Amino acid sequence: MVVVSSREFRANQRKYFDLARTNDVVIMSRSFGSYRLVPIKEEDLLIDSATLDAKIRKGIAEYEEGKVARMNEGESMDDFLERIISEN
Repeated sequence: MVVVSSREFRANQRKYFDLARTNDVVIMSRSFGSYRLVPIKEEDLLIDSATLDAKIRKGIAEYEEGKVARMNEGESMDDFLERIISEN
């Protein structure tokens, strides 16, 4: 783990961004507390709360309208997912 001051981080941002790919980097600030610098991976999901709320409300509305997919008795999860993907 690498711990740096906010001043050191500001002066050498590129260095610490590169270092964060392989190490934990903690940035400490007297005024604002400590932060961990974490690279975002391609599989990470980034969504704001308004978008997430809208998606949840849409899903609830679809459920209430009966727009759901149900697994058949004895159907495996893999078979179920293949079936609903092929239907869309």
